Amino acid sequence: MRSRLQRIVGEGVINPSSSAHRAPARPESISFPHYHSNIIKDRPLSYSVRAMIHMIMIFQQKTTVILLFLLSLSLLLRFYRLGSIPTGLNQDESAIGYNAYSILKTGRDEYGNRLPLYFKSFGDYKLPLYIYLTAFIIKIWGLTEFAVRFPSALLGSFSVVILYLLVNQVSKNPKIAFLSAIFLAINPWHLHFSRAAFEVNAALFFALFGTWMLTKSIDSKYKLRYLLLSSTGFCLSLYSYNVTRLLSPLLLILFILYYRDKLKKIRSIDILSVGIFTLILLSPFIISIFTPSGFASAKGALLTSADVTARNLEFRSYVLALPDVFEKLFFNRFVMLIWNYFENLTLSLSTVFFFVKGSTHGNQGIGNVGMFYLFQFPLFVAGIIYILNYRKRDFYPFFIWAIVVLIVMSLSKEVPHATRGYFLAVPIQVFSAAGLVLIIRLIDRFKGLTKTLVIFSSIALIIFNINYYFLSYYYRFPILYAKAWRYGDRDLSLYLKGIEQNYSKIIFDSKSGFRYSSLLFYLAYQPEEFQKSVKREDDAEGFSQVKSFGNFVFKDINWQEDIKENNTLIITHPDNKPPQVLANKIFYYPERPIVLSDKEQLVNYPYRETAYEVIISTPL
Repeated sequence: MRSRLQRIVGEGVINPSSSAHRAPARPESISFPHYHSNIIKDRPLSYSVRAMIHMIMIFQQKTTVILLFLLSLSLLLRFYRLGSIPTGLNQDESAIGYNAYSILKTGRDEYGNRLPLYFKSFGDYKLPLYIYLTAFIIKIWGLTEFAVRFPSALLGSFSVVILYLLVNQVSKNPKIAFLSAIFLAINPWHLHFSRAAFEVNAALFFALFGTWMLTKSIDSKYKLRYLLLSSTGFCLSLYSYNVTRLLSPLLLILFILYYRDKLKKIRSIDILSVGIFTLILLSPFIISIFTPSGFASAKGALLTSADVTARNLEFRSYVLALPDVFEKLFFNRFVMLIWNYFENLTLSLSTVFFFVKGSTHGNQGIGNVGMFYLFQFPLFVAGIIYILNYRKRDFYPFFIWAIVVLIVMSLSKEVPHATRGYFLAVPIQVFSAAGLVLIIRLIDRFKGLTKTLVIFSSIALIIFNINYYFLSYYYRFPILYAKAWRYGDRDLSLYLKGIEQNYSKIIFDSKSGFRYSSLLFYLAYQPEEFQKSVKREDDAEGFSQVKSFGNFVFKDINWQEDIKENNTLIITHPDNKPPQVLANKIFYYPERPIVLSDKEQLVNYPYRETAYEVIISTPL
């Protein structure tokens, strides 16, 4: 009898003939709150209970291994060459980095505002969370590209783990949970945004965490604890990115409505406590909601922007000959906005954007791979069929998630948009995982050679697709999109760092495209000095353009006069200077191949584009 138990339960787990026959009051490896301690002490454990304990212990060990594997894979893919790919900091990253540096050194942003809630920068207002997180990392690693991207890479890695825990929590299906997390770990969209300082990536992590905590509160006796953590997650998401100021509250409200029957068990005092706690967290946001930096700051990105209004008015101008009643009835502002919204909603469902080409914006994609892998498209469709056909209600919250994101994204004037639609990365991974489970079941019905060919071709397609993405990201993307990621700004700034004291004035041609934030970042320019010396000029939208600080000047070049000034250095682009003016130093983007077809003949040649030219003045 003993050997049989040992074979099934495990050697050394429970020995009926020893003093360990009675379960200890406080087990060291695992606790079982649903067993009364007196019963455990006074009554021998049955064979089935022992087996159950052993299975739970195995499952816990398996879960730990899964989580460690997911985290290790995610960290590897997000931190490998993080400081060098992408090849430079885009203007938002350098602005985030320098403002974080300024907060660290002075407690003020680049405008001199003390510990601001919103950071004014390049035509919008940035939310505070990512910048304050970056300030903490800069304290450790200094002002580097790696430090600016570290919070995004770390939170992106943990988002993979949280997705596994969330899907497993709501569905009790570890297979789909694991596949969902694997898809997110290697997803082109999530990898791209985790490897750069995208605030929306932090927002996604906190929204996932908040959702996970909300679902855990349903079946836990520690409801208040989990609800407070859920509230914290959604509030931090709201403070991370502009769109999540609308998206996070909507998700939370709809999830509460969906789980309302299960949440009825929560005590009134707990609900009141969570409500007060949430109001305290949101009080800065509520107070500032109607300020220029609040919701009003997003008006230029919405359907109500002047760009969309101009397009609608242009169309109306073609039908002015029609009776006024026709124009007022069918082409008034309200009707046109509704029409624009449904246009956007349709465009948001672009399969080319999601599965083939991705974003054409240089900072938001790599241009030749979709936001998801191409092989995920049939999995995505199969997953939706699987969930709806088999009425897998546990996965319905992810439909809510996807629908809310589409509704909010369609309010934007530009769709589909990789940043504003970023939260779609979560439900589509879940649907793809469910679809893979269904397709594996279907393939299993095949026999013999047919089954072998289907499996082999499917695996080959998946491997090729993943390999195509990673080769594109690490070899093609850094070169082809070097200009979009401001590749030349670092080299130019470091060059100027060594010689700036030799010139009384260094003029940057405003048409060259160089951003002042790059100079501040790479020079680690002292924030106190910048705040004292900077001169700005407000534009038509109320945002300031830097005109000068220290001995640096940003303006349109007057070649008749500026080239003759004493002790002056000019930074420009070759397209903007007279041909007779020669450069003293040239900065290039990486050399890239150009392949063209001319009358069915292929032409291949290397191309090296100039980033900036440095010209020393020649006074008369």
